[in-house]
Amino acid sequence: MTTEPAPDTAERPRFAVARWVLRINLACGLLSGIALLLMMVAGAADVIGTNLDLVGIPSQPIPATFEFMATMMVVTVFLATALGQARRNHIRVEVLVNLLPPAGQRMMDVLRHLLSAGMWGLIAWYGWKSGMHSVAVGEYAPGLINFPVWPARLVLGFGATLMTVQCVFDLLAVFSRRFDATDMAHHTDTPVT
Repeated sequence: MTTEPAPDTAERPRFAVARWVLRINLACGLLSGIALLLMMVAGAADVIGTNLDLVGIPSQPIPATFEFMATMMVVTVFLATALGQARRNHIRVEVLVNLLPPAGQRMMDVLRHLLSAGMWGLIAWYGWKSGMHSVAVGEYAPGLINFPVWPARLVLGFGATLMTVQCVFDLLAVFSRRFDATDMAHHTDTPVT
């Protein structure tokens, strides 16, 4: 007796572009994790360096740690957002939507993806505009070390653009599963009944 995989976990035929969107999301998720690790190391080193006087060693905070942490926070959040969408890990409240007939649920999916793509598109547009301006003027956070601000702004624009693309593919997938760019192998959503 052979068992076929469940439809949610079976490999669905996808357009090559949808596969590439998912691969880019996965790579950006990895970069987001590395940024989080760097934040932890920098934060721990700064706290230790600031409190060395407790053990009799002269203490001194690490210069530009705050600015570095702010930049890595943007990297961590905005590079992982599209992967969270691809894995359906964002919070959804579907109590009323689940009561609708299938056609109504599909229309709500279309509306949800349209609104998400529009919102993230605006964030991406502003992020790129702000990032390009920041690069043009050489914006930096003044301090002991002048820390550049433009990388965080460009990452914000890139991450929001990636999320916009993911939302557009989610919208197209409502009409054709070949546009599906979800990562259902790591889908952990258990609906509440």
